[in-house]
Amino acid sequence: MTKEASLSIVEDVVNHKFLMIKHQRGINQGCLNFPGGKKEPDETMEECVIRETLEETGLKIENPIQVGYIEFPTKDFYVHVFKSTKFSGNIHEKADEVQLFWVDEDKIPYDKMREADKNFLPEIIAGNYVKRRFIYDDNFHVIDIIDL
Repeated sequence: MTKEASLSIVEDVVNHKFLMIKHQRGINQGCLNFPGGKKEPDETMEECVIRETLEETGLKIENPIQVGYIEFPTKDFYVHVFKSTKFSGNIHEKADEVQLFWVDEDKIPYDKMREADKNFLPEIIAGNYVKRRFIYDDNFHVIDIIDL
């Protein structure tokens, strides 16, 4: 069964910061990224990104706009990337799952991200829509990148 997921880029446009997470467990343990997660069978991708962002951060995003679509066919994983600039609530982290932090755009720690994230996120942050396929080997190293 195809695994679909969302990735949520939350931008505080007043303070020019992005909300990031550090994974504390699972396949991405130790990696930095943005909130997100797997789609439930009965929800839309927009509902998924809203739910996952709320669950991981405590923030309710109100205007998720799709800004990318990323495929990882060797892992059977397909990610819809959303960006939000309007949100409410207060951040709270599930310390056993993720650590949350706000970061300035020019200080996004790409060196602590997976190879694919380092490739497509700067383009999305710059305002471009990205549609790309990443082929991973068994050790999560990118061996090919294909623009779709």
